Amino acid sequence: MLGAIPYVVAPEKTFEFGSDIPLLGDHLTIGVFGILVAIGVLLGIQVAVKVYSKQKDLDEWMFRDQIFWVLVFGFVISHWISVLFYFPEKISENPWVLLMLWNGLSSVGGFFGAFIGMNWFLRREKQPILVYADGNMFGLLLGMCFGRLSCALVHDHPGKIVSADTFGAVGPWPCRCPTGRALPDCCSAAQEIFRWDLGLLEFLVILALTLFIYFVWDWRNALPGKLTGLVALVYGPARFCFDFLRATEADKIATPDVRYFGLTTAQYFALAIFGAGVWLFFLRKPKPGDLDYARDSERIAQRDAKRDADSGERADEPSDEPSDESPEDEPDSEDKPAAP
Repeated sequence: MLGAIPYVVAPEKTFEFGSDIPLLGDHLTIGVFGILVAIGVLLGIQVAVKVYSKQKDLDEWMFRDQIFWVLVFGFVISHWISVLFYFPEKISENPWVLLMLWNGLSSVGGFFGAFIGMNWFLRREKQPILVYADGNMFGLLLGMCFGRLSCALVHDHPGKIVSADTFGAVGPWPCRCPTGRALPDCCSAAQEIFRWDLGLLEFLVILALTLFIYFVWDWRNALPGKLTGLVALVYGPARFCFDFLRATEADKIATPDVRYFGLTTAQYFALAIFGAGVWLFFLRKPKPGDLDYARDSERIAQRDAKRDADSGERADEPSDEPSDESPEDEPDSEDKPAAP
């Protein structure tokens, strides 16, 4: 029992509407998950814009516009993959679930969606991709710390059952009776269940990776793509291995992950992520165009030059105000002294 971590029930608040509202239903529940995810998104954006983009002299507004589309594509596709691959039965129950972005997210689906959104925007703007990918990853690391912390608090990634004296085990974990009854009806106190909490394990890995990249690794002088490659090299194998620890007992958890040929959807994405990491960090050769991006210093210089030009044009325009010495102030001819 020495190594066990207590199972904490996170607080939440439910608001009843009294009637059914499209997309929302008859109630809305707000808990720590949504709050922490929102904080992670906001702080991640700030770190990416104010720290990474400033260091690399990325055009701030180009970078912000790109982040907007990364978030749009990331959240939408993250939710779609969560529903389609993990909870497909929900579509037949309520097709509107595809638009309920708050109702389930897939982290690897979010990576895939963000990749699509980033590529679409940057190709349209004729910008190199890798330096922006590194900037996004720099902020995403901090955002994922909050995201996985929220997963650890709501325990939405239950792992396999382990003994209570296993170091890092979480419990007692609520069990689900085969008949759907409440825990006390079919499980005695002596049947306390302890599990791996995969959200907690992934949080610890991402936290360590974030601290290493922020404060140890020389990201300031790294070539474009190296930061993204390093994260992929660590996260891909970690996620692939963690999913082997996922719970599979349908009678004890609500939603055991669907597996395809023995692997979860996330594990297939994890293999692709690791492959991308190997290519970016070890195999890809730098290209001259990698650094041919819109720079913030040039944007500011153009803005200041335009402002100075506009100020000069206004100064050259004839003034409509009367001069200080108007004709009324000139002396009359009879008042002038006669010439000698």
